[in-house]
Amino acid sequence: MPRIIQPDGYIKGDTTLFIGSEKTALIDTGMEYCSPQLVEDLKKELGDRPLDYILLTHSHYDHVCGVPALRHAWPDVVVCAHPHAAKILAKESVRQFMMGMSAQNYEEMDPEHEVVGYPLEDYKVDLLVTEGSKIDLGDICFRVIETPGHTKCSVSYYDEINQILFASESTGIACTTDPFSVEPTYVSSFVQSMESIRKLKDLPVKKIVQSHRIIEKIQGVETYFERAETFAQLSCEFILSMHRNGLDPKDILKIYADVFAKRVEGQPIYAFLVNAEGAIKTVIRESEALGDEFLQFTNKN
Repeated sequence: MPRIIQPDGYIKGDTTLFIGSEKTALIDTGMEYCSPQLVEDLKKELGDRPLDYILLTHSHYDHVCGVPALRHAWPDVVVCAHPHAAKILAKESVRQFMMGMSAQNYEEMDPEHEVVGYPLEDYKVDLLVTEGSKIDLGDICFRVIETPGHTKCSVSYYDEINQILFASESTGIACTTDPFSVEPTYVSSFVQSMESIRKLKDLPVKKIVQSHRIIEKIQGVETYFERAETFAQLSCEFILSMHRNGLDPKDILKIYADVFAKRVEGQPIYAFLVNAEGAIKTVIRESEALGDEFLQFTNKN
Protein backbone atom coordinates (compact mmCIF):
# COMPACT_ATOMS: atom_id res chain seq x y z
CA MET A 1 0.00 0.00 0.00
CA PRO A 2 1.43 3.43 -0.92
CA ARG A 3 2.14 6.07 1.70
CA ILE A 4 -0.75 8.45 2.38
CA ILE A 5 -0.03 11.35 4.72
CA GLN A 6 -2.40 14.10 5.85
CA PRO A 7 -0.20 16.92 7.22
CA ASP A 8 -1.52 19.06 10.04
CA GLY A 9 -3.25 22.17 8.75
CA TYR A 10 -6.36 24.07 9.75
CA ILE A 11 -7.82 20.71 10.59
CA LYS A 12 -5.97 17.47 9.96
CA GLY A 13 -6.72 16.39 6.42
CA ASP A 14 -7.03 19.67 4.54
CA THR A 15 -4.28 18.31 2.32
CA THR A 16 -3.27 14.75 1.49
CA LEU A 17 0.17 13.67 0.30
CA PHE A 18 0.56 10.54 -1.83
CA ILE A 19 4.12 9.25 -2.13
CA GLY A 20 4.40 6.94 -5.12
CA SER A 21 7.35 4.86 -6.23
CA GLU A 22 8.19 7.35 -8.99
CA LYS A 23 6.30 10.59 -8.36
CA THR A 24 4.58 12.44 -5.52
CA ALA A 25 1.28 14.30 -5.43
CA LEU A 26 -0.53 16.55 -2.98
CA ILE A 27 -4.31 16.61 -3.28
CA ASP A 28 -5.63 20.05 -2.33
CA THR A 29 -3.55 22.67 -0.56
CA GLY A 30 -5.52 24.10 2.36
CA MET A 31 -5.75 27.73 3.42
CA GLU A 32 -3.08 30.39 2.97
CA TYR A 33 -2.31 30.90 6.65
CA CYS A 34 -1.42 27.20 6.97
CA SER A 35 1.07 27.35 4.08
CA PRO A 36 4.34 27.92 6.02
CA GLN A 37 3.64 24.95 8.28
CA LEU A 38 2.45 22.86 5.32
CA VAL A 39 5.64 23.51 3.35
CA GLU A 40 7.73 22.60 6.40
CA ASP A 41 5.77 19.39 7.02
CA LEU A 42 5.95 18.34 3.37
CA LYS A 43 9.71 18.86 3.22
CA LYS A 44 10.09 16.57 6.24
CA GLU A 45 7.94 13.88 4.63
CA LEU A 46 9.47 14.15 1.15
CA GLY A 47 13.11 14.34 2.19
CA ASP A 48 15.17 14.88 -0.95
CA ARG A 49 12.24 14.09 -3.24
CA PRO A 50 10.35 16.90 -5.01
CA LEU A 51 6.66 17.57 -4.92
CA ASP A 52 5.73 16.65 -8.49
CA TYR A 53 1.97 17.30 -8.67
CA ILE A 54 -0.73 19.31 -6.96
CA LEU A 55 -4.14 17.80 -7.72
CA LEU A 56 -7.02 20.14 -6.99
CA THR A 57 -10.47 18.68 -6.38
CA HIS A 58 -12.18 22.04 -6.96
CA SER A 59 -11.67 25.80 -6.85
CA HIS A 60 -12.83 26.77 -3.34
CA TYR A 61 -10.40 28.92 -1.38
CA ASP A 62 -9.80 26.40 1.43
CA HIS A 63 -8.53 23.95 -1.18
CA VAL A 64 -6.43 26.21 -3.42
CA CYS A 65 -4.98 29.06 -1.34
CA GLY A 66 -1.86 27.05 -0.51
CA VAL A 67 -0.91 26.76 -4.19
CA PRO A 68 1.27 29.93 -4.39
CA ALA A 69 3.43 29.03 -1.38
CA LEU A 70 3.88 25.48 -2.67
CA ARG A 71 4.79 26.77 -6.13
CA HIS A 72 7.45 29.00 -4.57
CA ALA A 73 8.83 26.05 -2.58
CA TRP A 74 8.76 23.67 -5.58
CA PRO A 75 8.92 25.78 -8.77
CA ASP A 76 8.60 22.74 -11.06
CA VAL A 77 5.41 21.41 -9.45
CA VAL A 78 2.56 20.75 -11.91
CA VAL A 79 -0.82 22.05 -10.74
CA CYS A 80 -3.72 19.99 -12.12
CA ALA A 81 -7.40 20.90 -12.13
CA HIS A 82 -10.59 20.74 -14.14
CA PRO A 83 -10.87 23.33 -16.98
CA HIS A 84 -13.68 25.14 -15.18
CA ALA A 85 -11.50 25.47 -12.07
CA ALA A 86 -8.65 26.82 -14.20
CA LYS A 87 -11.00 29.42 -15.67
CA ILE A 88 -12.15 30.51 -12.21
CA LEU A 89 -8.62 30.72 -10.80
CA ALA A 90 -7.54 32.94 -13.69
CA LYS A 91 -9.92 35.72 -12.58
CA GLU A 92 -8.61 38.68 -10.60
CA SER A 93 -12.01 39.04 -8.90
CA VAL A 94 -11.66 35.49 -7.56
CA ARG A 95 -8.17 36.24 -6.23
CA GLN A 96 -9.55 39.28 -4.42
CA PHE A 97 -12.38 37.18 -2.95
CA MET A 98 -9.91 34.52 -1.77
CA MET A 99 -7.73 37.20 -0.18
CA GLY A 100 -10.78 38.45 1.71
CA MET A 101 -11.64 34.97 2.95
CA SER A 102 -7.99 34.38 3.87
CA ALA A 103 -7.91 37.66 5.81
CA GLN A 104 -10.78 36.36 7.96
CA ASN A 105 -8.80 33.14 8.55
CA TYR A 106 -5.77 35.10 9.69
CA GLU A 107 -7.88 37.26 11.99
CA GLU A 108 -9.45 34.19 13.57
CA MET A 109 -6.52 31.74 13.60
CA ASP A 110 -3.25 33.67 13.21
CA PRO A 111 -3.79 37.38 14.04
CA GLU A 112 -0.03 38.12 14.18
CA HIS A 113 0.26 37.67 10.40
CA GLU A 114 -1.49 39.11 7.37
CA VAL A 115 -2.49 37.92 3.90
CA VAL A 116 0.55 37.65 1.65
CA GLY A 117 -1.27 38.77 -1.48
CA TYR A 118 0.28 36.44 -4.04
CA PRO A 119 -0.03 37.53 -7.71
CA LEU A 120 -2.71 35.97 -9.88
CA GLU A 121 -0.17 33.99 -11.92
CA ASP A 122 0.82 31.98 -8.84
CA TYR A 123 -2.64 30.36 -8.83
CA LYS A 124 -2.47 29.21 -12.45
CA VAL A 125 -3.33 25.66 -13.44
CA ASP A 126 -0.62 23.93 -15.49
CA LEU A 127 -2.43 20.77 -16.57
CA LEU A 128 -6.14 20.46 -17.33
CA VAL A 129 -7.75 17.18 -16.26
CA THR A 130 -11.13 15.82 -17.29
CA GLU A 131 -13.00 12.50 -17.19
CA GLY A 132 -10.51 9.68 -17.74
CA SER A 133 -7.30 11.71 -17.40
CA LYS A 134 -4.46 9.80 -15.71
CA ILE A 135 -1.87 10.97 -13.19
CA ASP A 136 0.82 8.28 -12.86
CA LEU A 137 2.93 8.17 -9.70
CA GLY A 138 4.36 4.68 -10.33
CA ASP A 139 2.68 2.31 -7.88
CA ILE A 140 -0.21 4.77 -7.70
CA CYS A 141 -2.12 5.80 -10.82
CA PHE A 142 -5.03 8.18 -10.44
CA ARG A 143 -7.90 8.24 -12.93
CA VAL A 144 -9.88 11.47 -12.91
CA ILE A 145 -13.65 11.16 -12.45
CA GLU A 146 -15.77 14.25 -12.93
CA THR A 147 -18.10 14.55 -9.93
CA PRO A 148 -19.84 17.95 -9.96
CA GLY A 149 -22.38 19.06 -7.39
CA HIS A 150 -20.31 20.73 -4.69
CA THR A 151 -18.99 22.90 -7.50
CA LYS A 152 -19.17 22.65 -11.28
CA CYS A 153 -15.43 21.87 -11.34
CA SER A 154 -15.36 19.10 -8.72
CA VAL A 155 -13.37 15.98 -9.59
CA SER A 156 -12.47 12.78 -7.76
CA TYR A 157 -9.25 10.80 -8.12
CA TYR A 158 -9.40 7.00 -8.23
CA ASP A 159 -6.30 4.83 -7.85
CA GLU A 160 -7.28 1.60 -9.61
CA ILE A 161 -4.07 -0.18 -8.59
CA ASN A 162 -4.70 0.08 -4.86
CA GLN A 163 -8.48 0.74 -4.99
CA ILE A 164 -8.11 4.06 -3.19
CA LEU A 165 -10.69 6.73 -3.95
CA PHE A 166 -10.13 10.39 -3.22
CA ALA A 167 -13.78 11.47 -3.26
CA SER A 168 -14.74 15.06 -3.99
CA GLU A 169 -16.93 17.01 -1.62
CA SER A 170 -19.87 16.47 -3.97
CA THR A 171 -20.29 13.20 -2.07
CA GLY A 172 -20.37 14.97 1.29
CA ILE A 173 -17.93 14.89 4.20
CA ALA A 174 -17.76 12.24 6.90
CA CYS A 175 -19.12 13.89 10.04
CA THR A 176 -16.86 14.27 13.11
CA THR A 177 -19.67 14.32 15.66
CA ASP A 178 -21.05 11.00 14.41
CA PRO A 179 -18.62 8.75 12.49
CA PHE A 180 -21.41 7.16 10.48
CA SER A 181 -23.11 10.40 9.47
CA VAL A 182 -22.21 12.20 6.25
CA GLU A 183 -22.49 15.98 6.04
CA PRO A 184 -24.11 16.97 2.70
CA THR A 185 -22.03 19.56 0.83
CA TYR A 186 -23.88 20.09 -2.43
CA VAL A 187 -23.66 23.78 -3.38
CA SER A 188 -23.86 24.21 -7.14
CA SER A 189 -26.33 21.34 -7.72
CA PHE A 190 -28.16 18.83 -5.52
CA VAL A 191 -29.05 16.79 -8.60
CA GLN A 192 -25.46 16.58 -9.80
CA SER A 193 -24.27 15.65 -6.30
CA MET A 194 -26.70 12.75 -6.25
CA GLU A 195 -25.53 11.68 -9.70
CA SER A 196 -21.91 11.86 -8.53
CA ILE A 197 -22.62 9.77 -5.44
CA ARG A 198 -24.35 7.13 -7.57
CA LYS A 199 -21.51 7.26 -10.11
CA LEU A 200 -18.87 6.41 -7.48
CA LYS A 201 -20.79 3.94 -5.32
CA ASP A 202 -20.13 0.89 -7.51
CA LEU A 203 -16.35 1.34 -7.72
CA PRO A 204 -14.30 -1.35 -5.94
CA VAL A 205 -12.84 0.65 -3.04
CA LYS A 206 -10.70 -0.37 -0.07
CA LYS A 207 -10.09 3.14 1.25
CA ILE A 208 -11.89 6.46 0.78
CA VAL A 209 -9.93 9.65 1.31
CA GLN A 210 -11.44 13.15 1.43
CA SER A 211 -9.95 16.60 1.81
CA HIS A 212 -11.00 16.48 5.45
CA ARG A 213 -11.07 12.74 6.27
CA ILE A 214 -9.72 9.23 5.67
CA ILE A 215 -12.42 6.56 5.86
CA GLU A 216 -11.16 3.06 6.58
CA LYS A 217 -13.20 -0.12 6.29
CA ILE A 218 -13.85 -0.13 10.02
CA GLN A 219 -15.62 3.21 9.54
CA GLY A 220 -17.91 1.88 6.86
CA VAL A 221 -16.31 2.23 3.42
CA GLU A 222 -18.73 -0.32 2.02
CA THR A 223 -21.74 1.75 3.11
CA TYR A 224 -20.34 5.27 2.76
CA PHE A 225 -22.11 6.19 -0.48
CA GLU A 226 -25.42 4.75 0.65
CA ARG A 227 -25.17 6.94 3.75
CA ALA A 228 -24.03 9.94 1.69
CA GLU A 229 -27.11 9.57 -0.49
CA THR A 230 -29.43 9.24 2.51
CA PHE A 231 -28.09 12.27 4.37
CA ALA A 232 -28.17 14.41 1.22
CA GLN A 233 -31.82 13.47 0.69
CA LEU A 234 -32.66 14.24 4.34
CA SER A 235 -30.97 17.63 4.05
CA CYS A 236 -32.84 18.38 0.83
CA GLU A 237 -36.20 17.46 2.36
CA PHE A 238 -35.42 19.56 5.44
CA ILE A 239 -34.91 22.60 3.20
CA LEU A 240 -37.97 21.89 1.05
CA SER A 241 -40.25 21.36 4.04
CA MET A 242 -39.42 24.86 5.32
CA HIS A 243 -39.81 26.30 1.82
CA ARG A 244 -43.26 24.69 1.47
CA ASN A 245 -44.25 26.24 4.80
CA GLY A 246 -43.57 29.69 3.43
CA LEU A 247 -40.19 30.48 4.98
CA ASP A 248 -37.93 32.67 2.88
CA PRO A 249 -34.30 31.61 2.16
CA LYS A 250 -32.86 33.86 4.88
CA ASP A 251 -35.04 32.28 7.57
CA ILE A 252 -34.29 28.80 6.22
CA LEU A 253 -30.56 29.58 6.43
CA LYS A 254 -30.81 30.55 10.11
CA ILE A 255 -32.58 27.30 11.02
CA TYR A 256 -30.34 25.20 8.77
CA ALA A 257 -27.22 26.69 10.40
CA ASP A 258 -28.54 25.95 13.90
CA VAL A 259 -28.96 22.29 12.96
CA PHE A 260 -25.93 21.62 10.77
CA ALA A 261 -23.16 24.20 11.39
CA LYS A 262 -21.41 22.34 14.22
CA ARG A 263 -21.46 18.90 12.64
CA VAL A 264 -18.19 19.31 10.73
CA GLU A 265 -15.36 20.20 13.08
CA GLY A 266 -13.21 23.19 12.25
CA GLN A 267 -15.17 24.82 9.45
CA PRO A 268 -15.36 28.61 9.87
CA ILE A 269 -18.97 29.73 10.29
CA TYR A 270 -18.77 32.25 7.46
CA ALA A 271 -17.60 29.52 5.07
CA PHE A 272 -20.43 27.26 6.23
CA LEU A 273 -22.99 30.01 5.65
CA VAL A 274 -21.75 30.71 2.12
CA ASN A 275 -22.07 27.02 1.22
CA ALA A 276 -25.40 26.58 3.01
CA GLU A 277 -26.91 29.60 1.27
CA GLY A 278 -25.88 28.08 -2.06
CA ALA A 279 -27.37 24.72 -1.11
CA ILE A 280 -30.71 26.25 -0.14
CA LYS A 281 -30.99 28.24 -3.36
CA THR A 282 -29.97 25.19 -5.39
CA VAL A 283 -32.58 22.86 -3.85
CA ILE A 284 -35.38 25.38 -4.29
CA ARG A 285 -34.34 26.22 -7.86
CA GLU A 286 -33.92 22.62 -9.02
CA SER A 287 -37.08 21.33 -7.33
CA GLU A 288 -39.17 24.04 -9.00
CA ALA A 289 -37.48 23.65 -12.39
CA LEU A 290 -37.64 19.84 -12.55
CA GLY A 291 -40.98 19.19 -10.85
CA ASP A 292 -41.75 15.47 -10.71
CA GLU A 293 -38.36 14.63 -12.25
CA PHE A 294 -36.76 15.92 -9.05
CA LEU A 295 -38.34 13.04 -7.12
CA GLN A 296 -35.94 10.49 -8.63
CA PHE A 297 -33.14 12.20 -6.70
CA THR A 298 -35.01 12.60 -3.42
CA ASN A 299 -36.18 8.98 -3.30
CA LYS A 300 -33.93 5.99 -2.59
CA ASN A 301 -32.58 4.56 -5.82
